Order: sequence, then C-alpha cells, then structure tokens
Amino acid sequence: MKIEAQNLINYHCPRWNELPEIELYIDQVICVLQNNLAIFLKEENTPVITPNMINNYVKQEVLMPPIKKKYSKTHLAYLFVICILKRLMSISEINESIKSMKKSYSVEDGYNVFCEELEKALKKAFNPTEEIEPIFKEEDTREYATLKAIVSAFANCILVDKLILLRK
Repeated sequence: MKIEAQNLINYHCPRWNELPEIELYIDQVICVLQNNLAIFLKEENTPVITPNMINNYVKQEVLMPPIKKKYSKTHLAYLFVICILKRLMSISEINESIKSMKKSYSVEDGYNVFCEELEKALKKAFNPTEEIEPIFKEEDTREYATLKAIVSAFANCILVDKLILLRK
C-alpha cells in the first residue's frame, strides 16, 4: 500500500498543454486514458474506457462527436473528467457539472483547475498528515466548490478501494 499510496500522492493529471496537439483516433485516445488513469482502477486488467463507452457518451451528448473519426484535445479533456467522475456520478450529473463549470471557465481553464484540484484531493486523502490548504474558501464560486467536493470524494473513494484491497 505504501508504494501505491506514494504513486497516488505523486499522481500528475496531464494539463491542457500536455495533451496531444494532434487529433487522435479512438484507439489512441483509449491508450492515452489507460496510461494516465489505470492507477485508479479497482482491478488491474480492466479497461478505463472502451470504444462503446465513448460512442455512448457521444450519443448521450456528453461528448461532442469526433470530426472525421478523430478526437481533439477538448475531447480528451472531457474524457479525462468523465472517466474520473463516473465512479461517483451518473453521466447526466457529469454532463450538468461540465455545463456548470463552462459558465465560469473555458474548457482549457476548467480542465486545468480540475487537474489541480484532483491532485490536491489525492494528496489530502493519501497523506492526511501533510498540511494542505482548507478545501473550501469563502471566495470560491459554487461551481468551484462543487468541483473541489467532487474530486475530494473521488480521492476518498480511491482510498477506500485501496484499503479494501489490503484486507484481501
């Protein structure tokens, strides 16, 4: 657990400027997501996402359709958020949360804030003795406070999964 906890404490969610500049085919998108999000899986050899899941997100209008079967940086950012939050929220709730964040942030800024808050929440969950700033501040917007609560819940969900695995 110690090594895995350290990996989660040190987890780096790729920021907007670290996402591929070129458009990707679905199998490449899946590879990027699998490489970056496998650390959060309950069971090792399960996929983070499948082509069918991506197609369903498009059908449900949570994700815009690819252009000529290629996915952009925006698609990838949405998919990072969806893959992380689907453990806690329904797809329609994720969609509403994304729409709400877009009222206050551009996709780029909102995604970067999501990444930063996810990393802080993981550090707080897996290293609770380290002094980290309080989760909510008075000046936080409702959307920002909601985002912080969601990623905190996700980090704690991952912690519970890892503790359960230790008992097996």
